[in-house]
Amino acid sequence: MNEEELKQYIDTEKALGRIRGNTKLFKMLLTTFLQSPYFEQLKKEIEAGDNEAAAKSAHAVKGVAANLSLMRVYELSQSLEACLKANSGVEESLETFKTAYEETVKAIDIVMKGLSA
Repeated sequence: MNEEELKQYIDTEKALGRIRGNTKLFKMLLTTFLQSPYFEQLKKEIEAGDNEAAAKSAHAVKGVAANLSLMRVYELSQSLEACLKANSGVEESLETFKTAYEETVKAIDIVMKGLSA
């Protein structure tokens, strides 16, 4: 993943600006994100047919992604939330979200290896 592709998934400069350049905190927040079962939670709620709970989970993911500047996860969690509320296109939106989530995890790994703390 080159620098341009990486920035589609995580805008490190923007995220670090938000937390005044504290790379130690940024790494901790990214680690917490990686350890949280966001995708599995959404998937379980959707499989259970609980679109209301899934929309709340997507909204929570959207907030975390915005704070960490996880660009694609933010955009697609917003889209998934809208689909869940409309009860339309949920499966397709979830699949797109899953792909972006997996790519974001890879991007986070790359960014964390490059951060000094």
